[in-house]
Order: sequence, then C-alpha cells, then structure tokens
Amino acid sequence: MHATTETVLAVGYARRSTDMQERSIPDQKAFVERWAKEHGYRILRWYVDDAISGTSTRGRDAFEQMIRDAEGGKGAFDAVLCYDISRFSRGGTNETGYYLHRLKMAGVEGVFCAEGIPQGDEGELLQGVKSWQARQYSVKLSRDSIRGQHSTVTIRHSAMGGRAPYGYDRQYQMADGKPLRTIRTLCDGRRQEFDAEGRHVRFIDAEVPLGKKLKSDIVRLVPGDPEHIKVVRLIFEMCAKGFGFRSIVIELNRRGIAGPMRSKWNRMAIKTILQNPVYRGALVWNRRTFGKIHAVAADGTPCPKKAGSSTRNSKDRWIVIDGVHEPLVSDAVFEKAQREMDRRRDKGGLARPTKRYLLSGLIKCTHCGFNFHGAILKNDAGEIRYYTDGGYRARGISVCRSTHIQAAALDEFVMQRVSAIIPADEKAMAAATQRFMAALSAKSPARDNGTAIEKELAAVNRRIKALVATLADGDLNDLPEVKQALVEMKRRRETLEARQPNTASPATRLTDEQTREWATATLRDLAGALRGKPTSETLRRVIHNCVGRIEIDPEAKRGRLFLPTDTWSLLQLSASRRGTSASSSHSWMVLVAARWASPRWSSRGVS
Repeated sequence: MHATTETVLAVGYARRSTDMQERSIPDQKAFVERWAKEHGYRILRWYVDDAISGTSTRGRDAFEQMIRDAEGGKGAFDAVLCYDISRFSRGGTNETGYYLHRLKMAGVEGVFCAEGIPQGDEGELLQGVKSWQARQYSVKLSRDSIRGQHSTVTIRHSAMGGRAPYGYDRQYQMADGKPLRTIRTLCDGRRQEFDAEGRHVRFIDAEVPLGKKLKSDIVRLVPGDPEHIKVVRLIFEMCAKGFGFRSIVIELNRRGIAGPMRSKWNRMAIKTILQNPVYRGALVWNRRTFGKIHAVAADGTPCPKKAGSSTRNSKDRWIVIDGVHEPLVSDAVFEKAQREMDRRRDKGGLARPTKRYLLSGLIKCTHCGFNFHGAILKNDAGEIRYYTDGGYRARGISVCRSTHIQAAALDEFVMQRVSAIIPADEKAMAAATQRFMAALSAKSPARDNGTAIEKELAAVNRRIKALVATLADGDLNDLPEVKQALVEMKRRRETLEARQPNTASPATRLTDEQTREWATATLRDLAGALRGKPTSETLRRVIHNCVGRIEIDPEAKRGRLFLPTDTWSLLQLSASRRGTSASSSHSWMVLVAARWASPRWSSRGVS
C-alpha cells in the first residue's frame, strides 16, 4: 500500500457490543488510524458506541449523530472510516445499504478498512455479501444464546442474569451446591457481596461489572433482606384479603416503606410481585423478551421477532420450574392472591370493598370501550378526586385520550337526576307499584323471540372475540375502525342481554303478592336511603339500582346518563338486576351533559 498525495478529511466510527471477546475500541481505533495514515485520510474525530449491539441502529446515539452530521454538512468530512462492516452494522443488507446510501447522497464515502473491498460493481456485490454474513453471525448467536439459556434454566435450574426479584439475593454455587458468594442489590443500585459463610465482603458500585462466572457454577435465589421479605408477605396477605393494587400501594407508602430502588411504591411494582411465581419457589424464565432478533416460544425454541424492542410475554409462554428455591409465601397464599386478582379484574370497578367511588363500574368510554376508574390528583390546592379513562391508564395514548372528570361534579349531576325519579310519598309509590304490576301481567313469555335473541347474542359474542384478537395484533391495533366496531358490538350485546326473557325456574319465580311486596319495599328503601345523611355505601347502593350506565365521549367532551324513564321502569331495572322473574325490558331516559360543567373536564392527547 502507498500513501496518496491528496488528504481526505474523514471521521472514524467504532462500536463494540457486550461480547467481551470482540476487538476492543482502542484496537479498532489504532488499526483505522494506521490505515488512514497510509492511505491519505485525516481523521477529524471519532464517533463511538460502546457495549451496544449492532443488530439495529436504535439506541446507537453516536451512529445516529454521525449520520445527522453527514447529512447536515456540519461535520465537513468526506468519508467515514470503520474497522469492518460488522462494526458499522449487523442489521443485514437492507439496513447497511440504507445508511450507506444516505451517506453517499450526502457526499460521504463509507470505508471499511480491514475488509479490502474494491471499487465498482464487484465491490458493491462483495459489500452486500459481507453485510449478509455480519447479520447471519448475529442470527446464529441469538439462536445459540436462547438454546443455552433454556438449557441453563430447565436442566441446571440456574437463574439467569439481572437483579434478583425484590426480597431475594443471588447466590453463586459450585456444581455440587456449595455456596461461593451471595450478591444483594441495595436500594441505591449498589451490590453487597457476602462470602460463603454469609459475612460481608464489600460493596460494589452499580457501574462496576461483577465479572463472569464459571460455566459450571449455578446461580440460586435465596431469601434476602429480612425487612424486604416481610414486605413481600404483607403484599400477598393484603391481596389475599381482597385489597387491590392501589390500596396496597397507599398502605405501604403510608407506613414509609421504601420501594425497590428507593422509589415509592406504585401499582406496577405491586402487580409485578404478585404475579411472579418466583415467590412460591419457582424459577421463571421468558416473562420478557429482550432479544432483538428472536423471541422464545413456549417450548423454549427461538422464533422470529417482529419488533426489536423488549416485550412482555403472555403467561402461556412463561417457562416455570417449580420447587427450585425457598419460597417466601406458601402455595395457598399465592394461589389465593391470584384468585383475588382474577376476581377483581372480572368485576372491574365494583371489586373494591371500601372507599369505592360512587359511580365505579358504571362509566364507560365510547371510544375505547374501557371503564373509567377513580383516581386522586394532588396539587397545591390539595387532593382532587376524579374519574379517569381506563384505556389510557392501561395502554396509553395508542388506545385513547387522557380524559379526567372531577368526581364531585359528576356525582352531584347524577345524584340530582336519580333523586328526581324516586317517589317521596306513599301515594306515588303505590301508583308506581300498580303500574309495574300491570306491565308484568300484560307481558307474556316469548320463547321463540328468546331463542332468536340468544342466537344473535352468541353471534355478537363471537364477533367481539374476533375484534379483540384483531386489536392484539400490533399491526392492526391502531385502526380506529376496529375500535369503533368493538364499541358498537359491546353496545349491541348490552341491548340483547337486556331484552333476554327471564328464564328463572318456577321454583324461584315470585308470586304476584310477593312481587308487589318486593316492589313496594324497594321504593321505600331507595327513598329512605336518600333522606338525612346517608353513608357512601348507601348512596352507592341507590345509584347502582337506578343508573343503567354512563357513556363518556372524549372526542365531543360529552357524557350520556342512562336512567329509567319513570318509577315503574326503575322497578323493572331493579328486578332484572336482582334476578327476579320480573320483566327485563327497560325504557331509558337519556340525559346529555357537556363537559360536566367545564372546566371540571379535561381531555387531551388524541390517539
């Protein structure tokens, strides 16, 4: 090789992933700088991405900055020098070619010093082959890594890397089970090391790597900080008793108990602990997929991955090995907590036993189909209770707006309308009861009609199931037509369910006298509950007996309140909800309110 007479201004790019066996950054720089000197290039500066995978440009800040500088003309350089094509990218021929084309359009040449790629068509072909080879190296490494991890977990029962779950420590053992050392992650991110006898050895800063273990060593989870263990058991006990995530969060923060990594407790931290089988002594792998090329199937085999980012996997893809380490809670407590979470999820906003918001379970968003949940907003004025869209809280802006309605304003609006349809004296109650009984006598069972309703209801349920499956597809979940169709199908299902004829057996049907007594007692109970200073539980019972539903339209910033048209329709609604043999065909009075007396409504972030 001989030096050229013209000096070309260039920048250097170096990258090293987490593979410790790769050529180091200083080695790459030294080779490229020597090559540049011999070939007439002058390196102005370096762009370096260290400990970052080359399978994608995502997260490679230095690489992205280099491309921007080249296209913006700010860098004033004519070439990018890189050790080889795998340092530039392992994204395959498409990605590598894309970024090389962008450089070329900016008048910047991409040069791979160790490759010896010639100019012209032959060089372009060779460059494509080498890009493909660089990609295939990453693909093979990904498959081999998954195979090795699966074997480590399922055969050797050794925990994978990362922080131990809250309440556990990571203990390194020899193949025969003899302890070598134990690592505890502290709240500030540091690690505390103990020797084989459990004596403190040292503190290790969060940035300092622990170093590789021998392949023959095994990692077991062992009970960690006793105070953390107490917190874990308290969380499971509260959940098993019926407390929801929010109630547990409030209690832990009220007691001043620090959460993981010194943060305050939140719903996600509680949910993560309660759903993790590790606390009953099971080793769990594949709860999340961090690989950029492959995901892991339920049987542990690699499968192609659509997106390169980390993803949460469904429970049917978790790989769980029972009885590997000492549990922190018993199987009975763990299973009871799972049942309680399932029960609360199925009941929606009606699951909270105490301190539940007045309209919980009645408010639904017309855009995403989720219920509204009660929440508290804290500011300089104090605490403000409001209802917030469950779709936004659960899945973010991709599903729905961030919509909030002050609870006090909406509760007052609904209470005033409910009070207007409940009779205040015995004469009005008697008239309403008489009309209710007359309507029951005039209505005859319609068996054929009931069969037709059941068939249509089954078809609607199948359609809803198909639409939900469509929304689960990442490529289709942002289609507004699908979401709107789902909302309409759910409305149709509610209508059909309301029209279903009562199918109670003769043994459970009420006589006319029993029905009359029930109707009179119901009206007296509702009227009495509103007198004086009723408790919050009493008010909730009245509201849920009287209100059909509340629909919130975040686009128009309007809400619709569905109430029975009069007292006898109110009795029909109560009868159907209590499961008596009374009619379940209701006449609705729809009241529309805009913004619930703005500015008590806030809605932002259109999806």
